[in-house]
Amino acid sequence: MKSVVIIGAGMGGLAAALRLRKMGLDVTVIEKQKRPGGRSNVLQEAGFRVDIGPTILVMKDTFEETYRAIGQDLNQRITFKALDPNYRIYFHDGDHIDLYNSMAKLSAEVERVEPGVTQRLFRFIGDSAKKYELGMDFVDRNYDHITDLANPMAGVRLVQTSAYQNLYEQVGKYFRTDKLRKAFSFHSMFLGLSPFDALAMYSLITYADLVEGMQYPMGGIYSIIEDMVALCGEMGVNLRTGVAVKEINVARGASGATCAANGVTLETGEFVPANIVVSNADLVYTYKRLIRPEYRKVYPDAKLDKMDYACSGYLLYLGVDKQYDHMRHQALYFSEDYRANLDAIFRAKVIPDDPSFHLNNPTITDPSLAPPGHSVLYLLAPMPNLQGKNDWDAAIPVIREKLYRQLEKIVDPDIRRHVVWEREYRPEDWERDINAPYGVAFGSLSQGFFQSSYFRPHNKARDIANLYFVGQATYPGIGMPMVLLSARLLQERLAKDYRL
Repeated sequence: MKSVVIIGAGMGGLAAALRLRKMGLDVTVIEKQKRPGGRSNVLQEAGFRVDIGPTILVMKDTFEETYRAIGQDLNQRITFKALDPNYRIYFHDGDHIDLYNSMAKLSAEVERVEPGVTQRLFRFIGDSAKKYELGMDFVDRNYDHITDLANPMAGVRLVQTSAYQNLYEQVGKYFRTDKLRKAFSFHSMFLGLSPFDALAMYSLITYADLVEGMQYPMGGIYSIIEDMVALCGEMGVNLRTGVAVKEINVARGASGATCAANGVTLETGEFVPANIVVSNADLVYTYKRLIRPEYRKVYPDAKLDKMDYACSGYLLYLGVDKQYDHMRHQALYFSEDYRANLDAIFRAKVIPDDPSFHLNNPTITDPSLAPPGHSVLYLLAPMPNLQGKNDWDAAIPVIREKLYRQLEKIVDPDIRRHVVWEREYRPEDWERDINAPYGVAFGSLSQGFFQSSYFRPHNKARDIANLYFVGQATYPGIGMPMVLLSARLLQERLAKDYRL
């Protein structure tokens, strides 16, 4: 039986472990944190439970397929509720709209803001559906050669849908008001891209949100991690937590021209041998910190340093001794100067003067996450990554105060006196806890054209045999559905390489 060691128990690492164990491989997962999950982790204190990272899922079919691949039924193990609406969007002037996946309700909402927009809204959704179909052609496959990108029909559709254009500019052709342009362009942020820099292709994410809908697993996203961990136990995966990998061991062949991974050395000094090594740790971290420089012909530091990295984020978690029935489960607040906010984060890499933020109140759907009569709030303000030379110790109190002031306007003018529990997560924490380069929050390598599909780092190392990757830094890319797809692509790759 071939042995596999997986570095990191994020969602991608766990999905890969389950798939490879189902194939009959001997699988060991090594996780540096005491709790598995990676970015999809959880805080549990004082009776409150809140997801640290992702809070909602889309493309639920990718989760269902993962479970089917190991002989399980996701919906028998986890209870899901559809959000309705998907988001509430708050604007700086006190106005708000709700983004429903019911087209009738959505039309009524946007007509309040921009009368006569419905026909253009439906055309936008239809054109985004074409981009979704086109995008999935490039997502759901392994790549070996650049010629794998060759697809004449896809090229025709790329031109027909103008998917190569700028996202924000193209959205502006459908919507005339600043409010709706914001509401239908922000989704590229989840890929670490400003909508002012992203390709119009990424309106496919807006389509997935609006048409396929958004799902909430009861207990939060971490309930999926807990179930995957339970399945690891049931299936015989050896999951070791609270121990870090120090180095991927590489041995040169007899000729000295080739080298191959043959296991890992832990920080404790223990050597864990393996026929196959899979890294679910960030790929950039893996190359820079876990592999000796003499073996890194494809990704030396100089090349990694030139890559484009996603943004970071400041998160504020609040336990409140009050319930807010007027809130939606999920919301966004947009600052008045959208472009200035995003340019500060992505281009100047400085802290924005007026932060936009994601506001989540999961107790609207799942009261069990807080003590009776209480709420838990999650705020995520996108921030520049640590490539920017910001004084975070000085900046965090200012950011926190600005977020509280907005909460006083859109949630409760007396919210401060109702807060009974508070925690925060800073850019440095992403770097410390999950080895995220530059403290990136959503995923390390932003999803620009030359960091997507064939051009994104591959799931098979080209310079070291027996070394593979899974997770957001390889293809397909950022986001939980893409991470689960990466585990399936890894399985297919290993089945081919080792004739499993």
